[in-house]
Amino acid sequence: MYESVTNFIDDKLDMSIESLKALCRIPSVAAKNEGLEVAAGLVEMMLQDAGLHTEIHPTSGAPVVTGWLDVGAKRTLLFYDHYDVQPAEPFDLWDSPPFDPEIRDGRLYGRGVADNKGDTVSRIWVLQAFKETRTDLPVNIKFVVEGEEEIGSVHLPEYTEKNTDFITADGGIWEFGGAGIDGKQEAWLGLKGILFVELEVEQLSRNMHSSTACILPSAASRLIWALDSLKDQSSRILIDGFYDDIKPLSQSELEAIKKIDMHEEQLKEVYGIEEYLNGLTGDDLKQAYYGDPTCNICGLTSGYQGKGSMTVLPAKASCKIDFRLVEGMHSDDIYRKLRTHLNNKGFGDVQIPKHDGYPAAKTPVDHPFVKLVERANQRIFGEMIIHPTSPGSGPLYLFNEHVPMVSIGCGDYESKAHSPNESIIIENFRLTMHRLVALIDEMSRW
Repeated sequence: MYESVTNFIDDKLDMSIESLKALCRIPSVAAKNEGLEVAAGLVEMMLQDAGLHTEIHPTSGAPVVTGWLDVGAKRTLLFYDHYDVQPAEPFDLWDSPPFDPEIRDGRLYGRGVADNKGDTVSRIWVLQAFKETRTDLPVNIKFVVEGEEEIGSVHLPEYTEKNTDFITADGGIWEFGGAGIDGKQEAWLGLKGILFVELEVEQLSRNMHSSTACILPSAASRLIWALDSLKDQSSRILIDGFYDDIKPLSQSELEAIKKIDMHEEQLKEVYGIEEYLNGLTGDDLKQAYYGDPTCNICGLTSGYQGKGSMTVLPAKASCKIDFRLVEGMHSDDIYRKLRTHLNNKGFGDVQIPKHDGYPAAKTPVDHPFVKLVERANQRIFGEMIIHPTSPGSGPLYLFNEHVPMVSIGCGDYESKAHSPNESIIIENFRLTMHRLVALIDEMSRW
């Protein structure tokens, strides 16, 4: 069914790739507030060319682009994507310029091709194929494309809170996904929440000669002692009440992860490790991966870090920490517990000048829409691995009450999202579009 649509996708593959290249040439880096308006404008134009009605919604940050096509169908399919990308630095690690996409050996390289511009364009291009072949769409379509996903979707609630009717649908496709290390397609049904904080310590009016460390306090040492109080050497988080509200994995989720092969030994080689944290293996490893929160130090800054030596006693020290949160946990609550913990441990002088975050969200593994996605994937790729949630984070919580979401995409294990030489396999890009046609067909008969 819809052979004319899939034939168009195949015959015009070069055109869809050129559309993707055009979007990837825009350095829409949210962390630098660069190129966002331009990228939003191009996304809107692509949606319009595919026959959708569009609107650009201003926020206090990057604009949100929406597109819709109401054909009077029984079911509505929604897409969530983003046009912003991670910074491309360090540039010298790229084999080709990150914002000048290049095809090599069947892969398209460039910042954003995997996360998430490739998925965005593939989804729009499917609708372009329906339009160009004059094939009636059997489902209604909605798009929400934002520009701040890579910095925590800070201003997206300004849109979603006012537009709950628009983000309500029978099923939704989230922004990322692809093939795993074994080449099988993977679907992710949820995302962990996050609390991101910065900690700062200031002990002196300026950096001092390190010889004065015998009589003057060190900001770096003070920060290290505070960090040492947060978790023990087994990574058990020591903040009072941290684990109190966690909702454990459901029985259906536990049954689902039993079917998943974690490829433990293969990944040990990839990571360059001899064992996982605390010697985890088997079901324990899976339960930690899908169901445990984290407290991770992302970066530490203090003193002199250039070449050679400079013997200073640092006046200031800071660090960045992210807490990955699971169902039942809330970022504001964990922030308050962190602040109370530092105060109670005698670290009231450790400041938290910045914090933001959001909760976890998931689609149930037995939701009918999940089965639809699985059937559509079977028609094109074969077997699909169903992950109850991702260890990563995203603003799924904003949509969770309004639409069941499944995250699938055109990436693969070697896509290197967020890293130099980000890429996708062109054949996956093509077949991903075929899968979406199959999903539209499946959804029309739901």
